[in-house]
Amino acid sequence: MKDDQDLLARALRDLARREGPAPTPPPVPALVRRGRRARRIRTATRAAAGALLASAAAFVILGGTGIGTGVGTGIAPAGAPPSAAPAGTPASSEGARRALDARSVLLAAAESAGHGPAAAGRYWHVRARTTQPVRHNPTFSARVAHTQDTWYAARRGAPSRTVTGQDPKITFASPQDEARWRRLGSPDLSGGKPSSNDYAMQLRFLIGNHRYTLRQLLALPADEERLAGLLRRLFDEEKPGDWWPGKPTFTSYVWTTAQDLLAGPLSPGTRSALYRLLAGQPAIRSLGEVTDPLGRTGVALTLTTPGSGAGAGESRLVVDVATGRLLAYELRPPGRSEPLIQTTYEEMGWVDRLGARP
Repeated sequence: MKDDQDLLARALRDLARREGPAPTPPPVPALVRRGRRARRIRTATRAAAGALLASAAAFVILGGTGIGTGVGTGIAPAGAPPSAAPAGTPASSEGARRALDARSVLLAAAESAGHGPAAAGRYWHVRARTTQPVRHNPTFSARVAHTQDTWYAARRGAPSRTVTGQDPKITFASPQDEARWRRLGSPDLSGGKPSSNDYAMQLRFLIGNHRYTLRQLLALPADEERLAGLLRRLFDEEKPGDWWPGKPTFTSYVWTTAQDLLAGPLSPGTRSALYRLLAGQPAIRSLGEVTDPLGRTGVALTLTTPGSGAGAGESRLVVDVATGRLLAYELRPPGRSEPLIQTTYEEMGWVDRLGARP
């Protein structure tokens, strides 16, 4: 139980945000071939030049997690998935069998992401639904799902907004758990009524413990080696005492940054560079095609932190390779098949006013 609580605490610090629609690119197999061809060209070119490819990426830990849930913003984690189906559900047994290797998937996503639209709008909007355990009473087990909308202002001085606690849904682990809840008087597990909050200050994005405004995020390098160099410098500046239970590896730093920034307003070039940096990281695996809680098809990528205590477990990103869009994020405790926490990114994109949706 304590390990699960530790993992949940870490997950709540690591919730995230991601991007909007992109032009329809070629089919996935063609993109994969193009990604592999691009990799061969880059490798040959750099070998001839005697250059060394630096691998790196970004990790946004929001007071433990992602954008908008950062330290000092007072923003709650995004809501919960409308379906109980894990994002890791295979789209088909055939799809699971023909799983592509993670590097090929990430390079294909990089190719797609590079063709996305440039920044346009006054606000970056993210609509996310998150499911997590109800922390109420150890006598029963239940999960709560919420939807959250967040509008990040691009202009300094403009208000930002979150609308939290929307469409709550409680799911009990078993009829016995629901009966125990009723015997306790059926206490409210939803966390309260929906709440709309406007913020006068700019909401910050986090790369590790470094704070970035939306405009600074848009100015991140679009070249993978420059982005790698920046992230490596930020990683080296991180103090071990600022992390619990300890400073992560650089690969974990990159992976967790991607969980957050791929839901943020990155430029197409930066988004592509981030995927390429992920492709250069060790230990990331592909689980093949899956369907997310909304029924969308993507490829599940996973990174496992070994052990059984705090900080251990498996996190997954579900990516639409044809668009480079992040669909969902999951965190699983060691040895568990079901996610402890799951976030589905329903909408992402630029809008011109608070309250508008892409």
